[in-house]
Amino acid sequence: MVGAVVARGRRVLGEGCHEIVGGAHAEVAALAGAGDARDATLYASLEPCHHTGRTPPCTAAIRGAGVSRVVYWAAEPGTVEGGGAGWLRRRGMTVDGPFGDRGEWAVENPFFFHAPARPRPWLALKLAVSLDGRIAPAGGQRVWLTGEESRCEVHRLRAGFDAILVGRGTWEADDPQLTARGSVTPRVPPVRVLLDRRGRVPARMRALSAADGARAIVATSRGAATALRRRLGDAADIVAVPDGPGGLDLGALLARLREGGVTSVLCEGGGAVGGSLLADALVDRIYLFVAPVLIGSDGVPAFPPAVTGDGPGASVRAGGWQARTDPVRFGNDTLIVLDRRV
Repeated sequence: MVGAVVARGRRVLGEGCHEIVGGAHAEVAALAGAGDARDATLYASLEPCHHTGRTPPCTAAIRGAGVSRVVYWAAEPGTVEGGGAGWLRRRGMTVDGPFGDRGEWAVENPFFFHAPARPRPWLALKLAVSLDGRIAPAGGQRVWLTGEESRCEVHRLRAGFDAILVGRGTWEADDPQLTARGSVTPRVPPVRVLLDRRGRVPARMRALSAADGARAIVATSRGAATALRRRLGDAADIVAVPDGPGGLDLGALLARLREGGVTSVLCEGGGAVGGSLLADALVDRIYLFVAPVLIGSDGVPAFPPAVTGDGPGASVRAGGWQARTDPVRFGNDTLIVLDRRV
């Protein structure tokens, strides 16, 4: 999520990125690749950190390597990790940055810049919809709306998230694996989160036995937690969540996930869960895969009236969202990405 380049003049000496939590930061990786970095310039997408956490401070590595100038794009959002630019300037180094503003930084790297400020993970909602805004025919009959190209893109999206969330209707109907498959290998296999208010999820579900090593979490009500924990054993972590107006309190669940180290969630839960998340203003981005089909007015709407009308739940309407990029074609389908206006 952070990159760095060491250069002398127009010659690139080394480059690196922060590949995994606890691993070398981008600046340190770039310096290692550069070898002799004396009097060179280090370019980084993030202000060098100035604290000892899982790794030593990058500022010390930069100064020790003899770098003469640092150019960085975004300011470090953490209060503990920040202050690296000022520390280097006070020791005589030329430091240029930051550039742009926090809004631009958050768009490019939403997981990172969201995490320090919110008590919940950054959350994206993925929906496959028809041209008339339906996600399924009447009665919730399960059909493939989108084509193979779109499904491959969904697997690529999954690989970038810490967790994948689905509701009861989805896991009952589809028995999904909730794994990231295809050409992109996830840095860490995403955690699978199943909503199960009544504690009925069967132990044989594929999401509880996938071979990728990721843990599964089943979120249930406090009254059902003990029996579900006894029945599933080690197949999943059971998280007891208080009830909300229409089911589980999803805000409380997201806070628990954040406490457990989950910083980003992709919800593929369908209309009911998506509608609840939207009504509670818990969605930061929407991935709409629009298929060239019509279902009809009796189909299941992607956005229920509770999140499109007036009042506090009216979160999907003109002015509340903005296009993240131009629409992109995947086979016969079109992907529209919307970000919440902040």
